[in-house]
This record gives sequence, C-alpha cells and structure tokens, in this order.
Amino acid sequence: MSFALFADSTANLTEAEYNASNVEVVSLTLSLNDEEVVCYQPGVVFDSEAFFKRMREESTLVMKTSMINTATFLSAFEPHLAAGKDLLYLGMSGGISGTCGAGKIAAEILQKKYPAQKVLVVDTLTAVSGEGMILREAVKLRQNGASVEEVAAHAERRSHEIRSYIMVDDLNFLKRGGRISGSAALAGSIMHLKPVLKGDAEGKLVLDLKILGRKKAIKALLDQFVQFHVASEENRHVGLAHTGCEDEAHLLAADITERYPDVTISVDCFEPCTSSHVGPGAIGLFFF
Repeated sequence: MSFALFADSTANLTEAEYNASNVEVVSLTLSLNDEEVVCYQPGVVFDSEAFFKRMREESTLVMKTSMINTATFLSAFEPHLAAGKDLLYLGMSGGISGTCGAGKIAAEILQKKYPAQKVLVVDTLTAVSGEGMILREAVKLRQNGASVEEVAAHAERRSHEIRSYIMVDDLNFLKRGGRISGSAALAGSIMHLKPVLKGDAEGKLVLDLKILGRKKAIKALLDQFVQFHVASEENRHVGLAHTGCEDEAHLLAADITERYPDVTISVDCFEPCTSSHVGPGAIGLFFF
C-alpha cells in the first residue's frame, strides 16, 4: 500500500473488513464496573446483545470509557514511518472525545522526527457508521492509487458533509458520560419525550428534536433524511446503527429504501464505547 491508513475502534467495521482493507486500528477501552474491555480486539467478538441487556437491567452498572492517549498513538504510528511510509489517521469526532486530539499531538511529534514522511490526521466530526462510511471511501481511494494528501482532503470534505442523527431512549446515559449538558438531559426527559440528537458543525452532539413517543421519534429520523439527504452517486451509502433494537432499525432502513431505491444501507450495532454513552434502545442514522 502507498501509505498506512489508521482508524480508531469507533469506526465500527468488522475485523474481516479491517483486514481486507489493510486498515490499522487503535482501540479505545471501556470499563464495566471493575472489568476492562478493549473495544476492538482481533480475534475477540464482543457480545453486544448481552451488553445491551446489562445496560437495561443493571441500574448499578458503572461504565467509563477511556480515550486513546498520545503514547499509544506514538507506538502505533512510528513503525510505519520508520519503514518509510506516509500515514493518515481518520479519527472519531473531537467534539465527543479527546482521542483525535491525542492522535494529532502524536502526529506533530512524529512529523518532526520523520520530516521526509507525511503524517496526517483528519477529524471526521462523527463516529460509528458515519466514521466508517468516510473510512470506506478512503480505503477505496487508496486502492485506486490516490495519494495520502488526496485521501486526506477527500475525508476532510466528507467530514463536513456527513449528517449524524441519534434517537436515544434515555439521555441520562449521555449526561453521565459528559457528552451532553445536564440542562439538555433535563429538557429531553420532560414529559417522556424521545430526544433526537444531531452532530453539529464541530462534531458535538446537540439536542435537535424532542418527539412524543418512540415511533414518532424514529419517523423523525426518516424525516431528517428526506429533508437533508443530497441524492448523488457519491452519496448512495447510508449507515444505521442501533443498541439492541435491530428490528426497528431494519424497518427504518426499509422505509428509506422504499422512497430512495438507489441507496444502499448497512445496519450494525453501535460498538461498545459509543453504546455505553447512547444507552440501550438507540438508533443512529448517518448519511450525506
């Protein structure tokens, strides 16, 4: 390959896809009470459904995610630069985690040490399926011979075009993890409203809609797609992610494809770290 391509574990691809695409993965970690879980570990399949069940049933479950630190990025990046390769890291939104910022610090340090190589970092301003969609496009461009600068520029553009929406059942999971403010959580919980969050221009999660009833909230996701999707060959792929509500996610996918038969939709679980913040019963919709 012409350059090393890195992602973090929130990009939410499968191990087989990472391997086939020759993408290097650096993983966040999740603490469940006293148990530490590496969110992406080759050869280990995380039992998402069991985790979603625990979140629903164990009110005393203490969950804490740990960002990837600069030292970990340095250790992961340097062997590729020492071998003479350029490097590009596509990171999860800096608006919800310090992970991408740590990757940028590592890149700055290594750029000084390896001035002949290019060490580039792009904040995708999204996560999960949205991050994965941008990563897949980067993989395809690299396979077609694009340079590291060309792929980085493409990913930067797409990070400002991606739209990320998440319908959550309980905002307290996001409040507990510090991903939204207490006032936003309070506003969303009034009258049992189902909140729909969106990623803003800085990649932060903000309260966008408050819908009475779960079915109407899922319908609101469809409405956002109808309103904001830009139909084109480049924008055909749509990502859906869920935390233990696969049937509802597939119904939403069917509603989208009924109206837009040319789109292709992937339906996946949220990976462990992001699952712990959105809580059970969440559906995320990611599109251009």
